Amino acid sequence: MRVRLESVSHDYAPSDESGAVHVLDDVSLDIASGDFAVLVGASGSGKSTLLQLIGAVDRPTRGAVFLGDVETSALDEARLTELRRTSIGFVFQFFNLIPTLNVFENVAFPLSLARRPKREIAERVREVLARVGLEPRARHFPNELSGGEMQRVAIGRAIVHRPPLLLADEPTGNLDSKNGLVILELLRELHASLRPTIVMATHSERAASYGDYIIEVADGRARR
Repeated sequence: MRVRLESVSHDYAPSDESGAVHVLDDVSLDIASGDFAVLVGASGSGKSTLLQLIGAVDRPTRGAVFLGDVETSALDEARLTELRRTSIGFVFQFFNLIPTLNVFENVAFPLSLARRPKREIAERVREVLARVGLEPRARHFPNELSGGEMQRVAIGRAIVHRPPLLLADEPTGNLDSKNGLVILELLRELHASLRPTIVMATHSERAASYGDYIIEVADGRARR
């Protein structure tokens, strides 16, 4: 899936504690379908905001965001929700697993929301658990897993509906170096075999080396 931003700026509204915050300033990007792009910048540089705009979680204050031929910044909430459920996978730093669901159920969650047939869900989840190396842990709960295993569950959940776009926000930021390397290798293998467009935000030079190219984010601007 091609990702395109045209003259995008984004401000956060003022609060009781602070005035309006200008986060992004006139950002234009074009990420080709099937690319593995890495957003690199210091904390607070706007990487996560860029991911939220690309992932249709937020709307730009000015400018336009396109996924494929669809201008997501012009869609209503119902269509945005459907787009996120069908076309985008999200991986977060802190896993965001549902503690009351086991590994199988966490991975199945997006398909359950989409009301897919039970047989299809079972087949897809088994396939994904094999891909991320967690078949023996299918009936375990998040509190019985290591951090690296939890992130592999999160990746499984992000790809189970076969999205053409995968977004990862500091996916190794809460892991030790060994588990972080496992996650990076897994993302690279998924990119090679499934060919989704991947956009990953990181401040790690090692993590950045796994992408096709780097987009530097600083002072509200982004450039390759």
